Amino acid sequence: MRRLLVLDTVNPSVILEEKIQNISEMTLQAENLTLLVKAEDPLKVGLVKFTTNILRVWPSIGVAMDSQAKPSAKNGHQESSTTSHSYAYHLRTVWLFTRNDLKSIVFPETAFGIFSALSGPVLTTSAYPDVLAILARLPIVLLWCWINVLIFDVANQRLKTSVVEDSVNKPWRPLPSERLSRRQARRFLLLVVPLGFLATLYIGGMEETVAMMALTWMYNDLRGADESYLVRNLINACGFVCYSSGATRVACGHGHCSLNSVAFQWLFIVGSIVFTTLQMQDMADQEGDKARDRGTLPLVHGDWAARWTIAIPVGFWSVACPLFWQLHAFIFLVPAALGGLVSFRIILCRSVDSDKATWKLWNLWISSLYLLPLVKYLMLATY
Repeated sequence: MRRLLVLDTVNPSVILEEKIQNISEMTLQAENLTLLVKAEDPLKVGLVKFTTNILRVWPSIGVAMDSQAKPSAKNGHQESSTTSHSYAYHLRTVWLFTRNDLKSIVFPETAFGIFSALSGPVLTTSAYPDVLAILARLPIVLLWCWINVLIFDVANQRLKTSVVEDSVNKPWRPLPSERLSRRQARRFLLLVVPLGFLATLYIGGMEETVAMMALTWMYNDLRGADESYLVRNLINACGFVCYSSGATRVACGHGHCSLNSVAFQWLFIVGSIVFTTLQMQDMADQEGDKARDRGTLPLVHGDWAARWTIAIPVGFWSVACPLFWQLHAFIFLVPAALGGLVSFRIILCRSVDSDKATWKLWNLWISSLYLLPLVKYLMLATY
């Protein structure tokens, strides 16, 4: 049985009162959690405070969204917006902002941070990495990456030109699917930026978060993404470097260790990989990019030429990265095999669905490169 609520039978003040009462109870519970966390553990305290602040300000955002919900075109009814269902609806809205970047940024960069921290003296100042402690920080690293992705995605998807593009390429996103308006997205961004800053202040990686906020402003509001595909790839490359550096520092533990000189060389290589191959993500989005008049590489130089600008660098980095780490020949097999598959598919498999599948393979390929420092550390540890 469909749960529908007739508009003229609802007392808005009752719903609002129930929302505020329930959220107040949840906020009190979250605040009480701080009493159970040791004061010397900034990671846990930071997470609790971040959750508490979200719950404090959420009524103004959530109620605003509910107040603008549209009635059904068929019967003039509106889906139930009672407290229990409204929270799930809004949480899904937040998730939809970042859904497309989980596989391309959140998961790979979380892997980068964990792998790099586990590599110990290869990339950090920690001579003996604490494996269990690093693995225990996996949820924290994942949260750090997701918070930064959320800030970027809301800032990007709220733009009018982004709504036009997403209406073609990704109509399930919150704004083209009319889950919320551009004004609501702007207000939500006003919320997540300071809360994201406070969260990273506690869990680590604050400097990288601030740098990515500046890059987000350049990419979106200054229209760096629309200026040139070279500028767009450069900003993205700098963003990936920030993600990689911040995720590693969070995985190591707030203030426990820092990156060494080799790590900065590796970060430069990672940025170069992204700068020379990230046009892979544009291959399946050409129709939407054309609708917003974005000058991506495949639209400027043609589809066929763009595919070769991906295939050749992918092949090069598949060999250059293992060489940089001076690994045994058999270690080349995994990145070389994945890189060869990406290069093969991008040239021969040219449909939109094929390009989406190849984009997923690209993310798997770059993740295999992220693993190389850990392989180097394990090799050194066996001798």
